Order: sequence, then structure tokens, then C-alpha cells
Amino acid sequence: MARTSSLVAGFVAGVVVAASTTAIAVTGTSTDTALDSKATTTWLTVKVADAMGTRDTITWVPTGSFASSAEERVPRYPMTAIQGKDTKELALSAVRNEQISAQLAIASGEDLDNVKAVVGDLTGPGGAKLSGDDAQVRFVKYVPVQRSKSEVDWSATIDQVSSGKEVSGDRNPDVVGDPLEERSSVDVPAYAAQPLWFTFHIPNKARPGAYKGTVKVEADGRTQASYPLTIEVADASAPDSDDYSFFLDVWAQPETIAQAHGVRLWSDKHWKLIEAYSRDLASRGQKVINTTIVDNPWHHQWSLGTRESQTATPYSSMVGWTWDGKSFSFDFGRWDKYVRTARRAGLGPDIGAFSMLAFQDKEHLTYTDTRTGKTVYENVDLGGDRWREAWGAFLPAFEKHLKAKGWLENTWLSFDERPIDTMKVVKDFVHEVAPVFDDRISVAGSISTEGVASNLSVDWGGIDAMTKEKAAERRAAGKITTFYVYGSPAHPNTLSYSPAVESRMLPWISAQRNLDGFLRWSYNSWTRDPFNQPVHIFTQGDEYLVYPGKDGPMSSIRWEQLKEGIEDYELIARLRKKEGGAADSDALTEALATATRNLDGRTKDVTDIETARAAVVKGLTS
Repeated sequence: MARTSSLVAGFVAGVVVAASTTAIAVTGTSTDTALDSKATTTWLTVKVADAMGTRDTITWVPTGSFASSAEERVPRYPMTAIQGKDTKELALSAVRNEQISAQLAIASGEDLDNVKAVVGDLTGPGGAKLSGDDAQVRFVKYVPVQRSKSEVDWSATIDQVSSGKEVSGDRNPDVVGDPLEERSSVDVPAYAAQPLWFTFHIPNKARPGAYKGTVKVEADGRTQASYPLTIEVADASAPDSDDYSFFLDVWAQPETIAQAHGVRLWSDKHWKLIEAYSRDLASRGQKVINTTIVDNPWHHQWSLGTRESQTATPYSSMVGWTWDGKSFSFDFGRWDKYVRTARRAGLGPDIGAFSMLAFQDKEHLTYTDTRTGKTVYENVDLGGDRWREAWGAFLPAFEKHLKAKGWLENTWLSFDERPIDTMKVVKDFVHEVAPVFDDRISVAGSISTEGVASNLSVDWGGIDAMTKEKAAERRAAGKITTFYVYGSPAHPNTLSYSPAVESRMLPWISAQRNLDGFLRWSYNSWTRDPFNQPVHIFTQGDEYLVYPGKDGPMSSIRWEQLKEGIEDYELIARLRKKEGGAADSDALTEALATATRNLDGRTKDVTDIETARAAVVKGLTS
């Protein structure tokens, strides 16, 4: 997405390496001992002790309110006075069939072993129960921060993104909390903060009313803190994820799944993992199964002359192309299996096919020459004879295949940030050889392509030009309109050290602007070791929203916050249906304005979202 501009001097290999990476040793399952090895240096110990106000063990509620506590990242080494130590009670508001997240944090002047939280059963109206076993407790994991400038000069820098609270340490390295590790307990070094991330899943059949229980934080086999917990369940419901109206389009990459989990590409184990990651996407309401119909659709012509993928591991084609000297042939077997696997996991129904146009590079074809058995990489001219020959063979064959599978009406020809003059060439050619796809073109990019794209995700720079009225006209015509962010803008965003509230806010922006949803260019385009070396080229976290876990994805703060923002969007949609007017009510208009009134999470009042959400729930229940 928006990968333009020039290569920074010295950045030839396409990998940014922080000066301190040799000192980093992080794994997905162990305590971050190497990252914390500097925690006892004098100046850092003194700063954290001052922030704690004691050398004894303390627990606290980030932001001071359990309801908004998940909307702020907790620094590993707090440098300013810790707020929320005096919070004595935990209170949350919820509707049925949704998840709600919150945090507690713990720190001590001594090492703490076996830190964990225990959530008791909650008792509600008429003796109704919310089982404590349904509450998921994970541990925020800290990863190193790579401060090196991105390869491209448009990309937001850490100083533009982070408020300084999210990132902490001594720059050897600094760290940020983002992955959510699933384990029974965690050891915490002295003078290091450890957030405990709670996710409460409210059953669809829960009775409305107040449910009361207790949360205990334990360490070294002893209770360190005990909090009374109240969850107020309103008489309203969120839909199941497969019924979300929010159009989420996050681009997954199968190759990195195999690499991260150490399995052979396209092996049985790999397919099982693909299904696990697809289920995770489906739990967020992902609407698109994104596929590749060419090798490396995100190949990039870098300014120093290198031609490489923009991802650490290149995408490969799910369609096999062959040339016998006279004509092209196509094997759709792997493509079909990927679609079937994703649909079995709950994804879809839409299918995105990337891409007839190369990304930031010359047009090219990759195929096997059956006469020699060799793979051929052939540059071609857009609209030239060879390009027309190849795609003139592919599109009718693809159409025929999709008809046979019953997938034609769900399949889009997908493009990433191609300019309008290039898109017009494709549009005219598609109309000529496969007009069935005329209204099945999906573009993530400039507002200038609005007339070409039936599914348009507009970049942040053009979002204001996509007025509410234009979005409504497109919806009435059966078209889809979303927006996206990438390494830019600095705010709002979903980068590794973005203020957490911004991920929650993104669906509210879609609702306020009358858009259908949100797109993010990569779900899991990891480096070869995202826990040790988290950056390939772009701003940290731009390339992935989750991390590789044991048998599937390890979630992140931003992935959970985005999920809960989508649930908010669904409640807004239900309120709009209830109100039934052509325009939003004054109360809803005010709620949307409150939630989105400051897009910079560094200075945003994190209670804005909770205030706005309460107004929406009130509208649903009054």
C-alpha cells in the first residue's frame, strides 16, 4: 500500500536492522528475560521505582477505569507516576454476544514468579451466572522496537506515532507491548510492569442486569490483589461475526504461515494452519478470501535498482501458469483448495484475485515453459501484444472455471494502488475479453479510481473527497466503499506502537463517514522472526496485525481493539435500523462526533469511546 518514493541510503538488502538486535533474544513462549536484562541498571531502576512510588508489589488499572483500560498501552518500564493504583472496583458494560477487554497491571521491586489472574463466576439477576471460565486471561508480551527509518520517506516515524508512553526502555533496545500471549502464568522481572489482558465473552442468552464477582491477581502463590467486578449486561445484542455488516478486508499471506511454523509450504500441516488463521479472520467478520493469480503481485522496483518483493517472504501464485510455445494453460487446483479451506473456516463469501497489474514494477508474467520445464520470468508492456495474449487467455479461462465452481458472482479482480490511467487500460481490456467482470473490480487506492471500482477502499489522503452522499450513492448502486491506512498517516493507525485506542476508533470513523468498513494491507506478512526482528521494510506493525502462535495466530492489542470497534459499528448499524430515519438522530450524531473528535490517540480522551458507546446502547434499549 502506497509504497512509493526513494530508498534510504544504505538500505540495499531490503531489511532494517536495529543497532541493538544482537542483544535481543525473544521467543513466543518464554519470559522476556533478555529484553529485561537491563532493567536493573541504576537509572532505569530509579525511574521505575519513582513511578511506582514504592518498591513493594503494586497492581493498578491503566487509565484508572477498567472500562477504558484496554485502550491504553502499558509501558514495560513506567517513567511517570502510575495512575490507577487507587482503583478499588472494576466495572464493565456489555451487550449480549460480544467480547469486552480490559487490563490490570502488576509490578514490583522484586522478581515475581507465576503471576496470573483468577476470575470467579459472576452472579446476576435471578441467580443467573456468567462463568469465570469464559473469561480469557492473556499476558501482554513485549517486543523490541526498531527505530531505523523506513525504506520510504513517507512512512510515519516512531516519534510521530508514539506518545512516549507506549515505548519504554534504554534504547538497547526499547520495547513495546503488543502480542497477547496465551499461557497459564508469567514470571515478571523486578521493576518491569506486566499487564494482564482480560477478555470477557458475554453469552447470547445472558439475562440483562448486573453480574457481580471477583478478580484476583496472584504471584508467588499468594494473592496480591482482589477486586470486586461488576459487568452490567444491557438488553441488546451484537450479531454473530458471520452476520456483521462491517466490510473487513485484511490481506492474509499463506507463505509466512508455513515459514513461521516450520512446516513445508502447501503440506497437510500448512493447510491446517491456514484454516486456523482463517478462523481467526472469520471471527472478526472478514468478508474477503484474498488469493494470488500471479507470482509476487507485490513485486517492487526499488530506487537503487533492486527488484524484490515488498514482503520479507514473497507471495507465490495459487494458479499454475504454463506455456507450450503456442498457448497458455492454467491449473486452478491450489487456488480452489485455498478458497474451499477459507470458506470452511467461515471466510467470504467474496474472493479477491491479485493481480493483473504489478505493484510498483514493470508488468511481468511468470510461467513454466513445458518445452524445457523451466520457470520463465518475462517482462511485458501494459496493453502490449504479449500482455494481451496472456491475460486474454487467462480471463476467459478464469470465468469458465468460476462458473463451473459457482463462484463467479463472488469473485473480484483486485488491484492495489494503481493509478487511474493504468486502471482504464485494464477496465477497457476486461470489458473486451471478459465483460462479466466489468462490475467485479476492486481497488485499494486513490479516489480517482472511484468510477472504475465497484469495490473501492480509499486511502486516507482521499477520504474527505468520499463524502457521505457519494458513499450512499455507491451503496444504493450495490457498490462497496471502505477506507484504509498503512505506514501513514501517523494517526489514526494500527502500528505496533500506535496508541491502542486508535484501533478501536477506526470502525467508528467508518460509521461516522457513512462507509462500509475498513481495509488493511497485511494481516501476517511477518519477518522471519517478528519477536526478535519485527521490521522488514515498513513502519513496525504495518506488515502484520497478529503474530505466529503455537498452533495458529497470537493476537495483539490492536487486533482485539479492532474487533471491539467492529462490534461497536454493528451496534450503531442496529440503532440506525431502529431509528429508521434518513438521517441520524441528534444523540447518535453526537456519539459519533465524540468517538472521532480527536484522531490522535496520544492526546485523545480514552473515555470518548466508552461515552459514545453508552449513548448507542442507551438508544438501543430505550
